[in-house]
Parts: sequence; structure tokens; C-alpha cells
Amino acid sequence: MKQQSDEMESEPLSDARLRHQLGVQSQQINRVLSHHRVPAKVSGGVVRSRMISFDIQTQLAAGLERVRGLKDDLVNALGVSDVAVVREDGQWRLRVGRPDDAPVPLLRLLAALADLPPTTAPIGLAEGGQPILLRFGANRVKHVLIAGEPGTGKTTLLRTIAAGLALTNRQAALQLLVLDPRGLGDDPTGAPHPLRPLGLLPHVLTDPTGTVDECATIVHFLAEEMEYRRREQVQCPRIVALIDHVITLLDEAGDVTRHDLLRLLQYGATAGIHLVMATDQPDAPFLMDRTLRVGVSARVVGRLRDVAAARKVAGMALDEAPALYGQGTSWPSSAAT
Repeated sequence: MKQQSDEMESEPLSDARLRHQLGVQSQQINRVLSHHRVPAKVSGGVVRSRMISFDIQTQLAAGLERVRGLKDDLVNALGVSDVAVVREDGQWRLRVGRPDDAPVPLLRLLAALADLPPTTAPIGLAEGGQPILLRFGANRVKHVLIAGEPGTGKTTLLRTIAAGLALTNRQAALQLLVLDPRGLGDDPTGAPHPLRPLGLLPHVLTDPTGTVDECATIVHFLAEEMEYRRREQVQCPRIVALIDHVITLLDEAGDVTRHDLLRLLQYGATAGIHLVMATDQPDAPFLMDRTLRVGVSARVVGRLRDVAAARKVAGMALDEAPALYGQGTSWPSSAAT
């Protein structure tokens, strides 16, 4: 996933590694073709979430048939499990699968962070192996926005943040709220909703909430708690509210909830209340609201085919957003990367 924040303790992912991989694989393909005297070469390509399609330039149809016959040599040269030659959009392409990066086990990551500061959530590793940390605080990470297409790991990341905070902070110092207005029902296979097991954590103030009305009630409670804390100058225990499908909540709950959420974004962090919001609607007008853009100090962006929407939600150019990959995994074994 792509990260952007002054308080996230790692450099943003760059496309240097991907460019290097493409250059090396192009050379390897051309070397195999040249070795077998096949009149073809790589002339470009398209990067997708699960594969790279290399454009194959040749003047002879027989050249493509010979490329198909070199499948084993190409597989060995590229170090992949399979390749395929296909015709796509009028262009012959050699498809090469992109293996996923191995998941980062949360418990192993926590074990390597002996001096983890309070109210800090580790969410993965950067390319150089440095831990990526969300340090919640009025002058650190105030609120977090997670955006990406369905299936890119947003709910898994919410779950990882909650589990990491609960494992490294006492209940007296930190409490959690878990909300999903789209419901917390089991999927057709009988597996529980990914966020529902978080209700077993002693840090969770109420059972995970799964209706629009219930979520709106919790947001209003937080807004009132924030006003009380501001009057009494109280910041502890810190409260982290994890809200999945936040745009659905705003669209269906109405103006009161929108007003409450904006107040929390503006003043919540100074009262020890932090929001971690996830959405699969990065083009929603609410995400352009000035209060949200000022209040959200950490953004995590997963795969988005709409580059313009990715740029808006991240506040920076993300031309590689369509090429990002990843998916949710079983709780609580891994952090998103």
C-alpha cells in the first residue's frame, strides 16, 4: 500500500524498484529471444495488479509461435511460475505474473519493536525494512484515512491497527471503538465479519457496531465526549475509533453525523480522540472537505485504477496506484504492506 504522512516513520514507496524490475525482465526476455534467434523484442508494456504484460514487437507471425515454444526458457530466465503469449487490444503481449510480497506477521513485527512508544500502531514494513508506525497524538498522527478499491486490504488494516494497539497498550491508557455501517454479518461461507472478533478485546468500549443508526449514535457520543474533555482539559485514556465504509455512513446517516465527524476531525486529537476511517469511494466530495484534509495527517492508499482520484485523496501524485496489489488476510496474523 502507498503511504503519505509527516508522522509515518518511513519514506513513501517509490516506483524505482518497479522500474528496475521491468528493465531487468525486459533484458532477460530479449536475451532469451536473441539466443534462439527469434525475430522479436520487448517494446513496452502494461503493469497491472497481478501481472506485467510486456509488448512483443515482431514483423513475423512465426516469431510469435516460436516465442510460445520458449515458455520453459522464459520461465527459468524470469524466475516465475508461468508466462503466456496473448493478443490484447491489437498488440501481442507476454504476460508475466507478479508474486505478492510475503505478509508481515504482526506478532513478529511487534517482537522486533522493543521500544515501541505508547499509542503507536505498527502497520507494516517499508521497502528498506524499516517499520511503518502510526504514532497517535495531538502533535503526531491526529486522524487516518485509508482508501482503496474493494479487496485491497482496508478492513484488514483496520483490524491490524486495533490488534497492534491492544497488544501494546493497557486498557487504562487506550480504548477502541469499531464501526461498520454496512453491517457485521457473517459471509456466505460462515466466516465471521472481519471486524467482529475485535469485540473480544478488553479495550473495546462497546460491541462492534454494524448499522447506520448505531454508528451515528457512537459518532455523536464521541463528539459529546470530546466537548466534555475540552472543558475539563482531559486527554486520557486515548480513544481510537475505527470506521469502515465511512462515506456510506455519511451518505445514509445525515447532516448531524456529518457535523459530528467534522468536529471530531477538527478538535478530537487535542482531546485524545482519533479517527481511523476507511473507504472504497475515493472520489467522494466529503474527502475534499478542507476540515478533513487538515485534520487527517496520515493517508494510506491501496490500489486505485482512477489515478486522478488517487491523487486527490493522497494529496500527491500517485501514478503507480493502479499497479499496487495486496488483499485482506486472516486476523490477526498480518499487517498490511
